[in-house]
Amino acid sequence: MSSMRDLLEKMAFAGQAVGQKPGDQVRGSEPMPRKGGKQHPYKGRLVGANESIENELKEEFEHWLSEYGAPGSAIGNDTGTNPAEQAALRQQQVAQKTEIKNQVAGLVAQVTGARAQLSQLNKAFPQGANPVEKAMALKDIQAQKIAIQGQIEDLTSQIAGLRSQAL
Repeated sequence: MSSMRDLLEKMAFAGQAVGQKPGDQVRGSEPMPRKGGKQHPYKGRLVGANESIENELKEEFEHWLSEYGAPGSAIGNDTGTNPAEQAALRQQQVAQKTEIKNQVAGLVAQVTGARAQLSQLNKAFPQGANPVEKAMALKDIQAQKIAIQGQIEDLTSQIAGLRSQAL
């Protein structure tokens, strides 16, 4: 028990910083006085009431202004950027995206051509030839198919890389 009292005695009272003592604060059961006067009826009796709250808010607002800029503007106080430079940068980014789109379109056309070659290889199998020629043709066709499929995989990975750059 005594350790609890010692702890409570060591704890600072919230209003102590502004000169209040425990018991000076307004109690919840206390009725609100009638309107009258220009000041708050409990001025000086609120727990931790701070006379310099206006100064604190002003400092906080000034800090906010220095970080984010004037109220209502979308531009901060960082005036180190030049609008002409920003426009040139945007124009360069648009040109890069257009170039990437053109490269992707070229790669897609190559993939389409490779797929057409695969379908032609399937139709190119010799009909009516002797079994040895058929076996050799089948080996040739399989090798060509594997090469074309490798090309298609390479092209699709390039397309994926370019699309991720465009984002």
